[in-house]
Amino acid sequence: MRRVMKLAILPAIWLAACAEPPEPAEDAIPAAEAMPAAGTPEAMIMEAMSAAPPAISASATIMNWPATEGGQPTELRAGTNGWTCFPSTPGAVTAADEDPMCLDEPWLAWANAWAAKQPPAITRMGIGYMLSGDAGSSLTDPFAMAATPDNQWTESPPHLMIVVPDVNALAGLPTSPAGGGPYVMWSGTPWAHIMVPVADHR
Repeated sequence: MRRVMKLAILPAIWLAACAEPPEPAEDAIPAAEAMPAAGTPEAMIMEAMSAAPPAISASATIMNWPATEGGQPTELRAGTNGWTCFPSTPGAVTAADEDPMCLDEPWLAWANAWAAKQPPAITRMGIGYMLSGDAGSSLTDPFAMAATPDNQWTESPPHLMIVVPDVNALAGLPTSPAGGGPYVMWSGTPWAHIMVPVADHR
């Protein structure tokens, strides 16, 4: 009896194996996420948000760099948490050049002073994020735009940055990234700040 049952079942198994698999229902096929085109406001917003942890960048104001030197940044999205994020600086053409940043209010004031080549007036500690790192800067010259034989040019990995009201408080801290920990960039200048290497949590 069992042999008869097995013989009766085998054709059904063979037919099932040879049958065309059912096509998945349309709603079961995940739609590919559309990425915004490079250079669009949507793409710049996404890039700017990548500079900091999502809990910060999700509600940050997103600004774009001025179209011309001496111009004013343009707002791409209003924010509510006091943070301001920027996409990569103009001229970034490869992933290695990407340097988006997110800055709190004291750091934004510092950045505006640096852009004007004026000593910053910082009243409380500030924090900035660059979770893509940067394409390179001098460890000693705040306004160097390229490497020279003596300006200690370095490319920084993902990091956060700290400014304090009194740069004299940074005296005695390391001034080189060679140790792998926090260090002071632009030591001895009004624009001195702490660089803190971090893991990329994006």
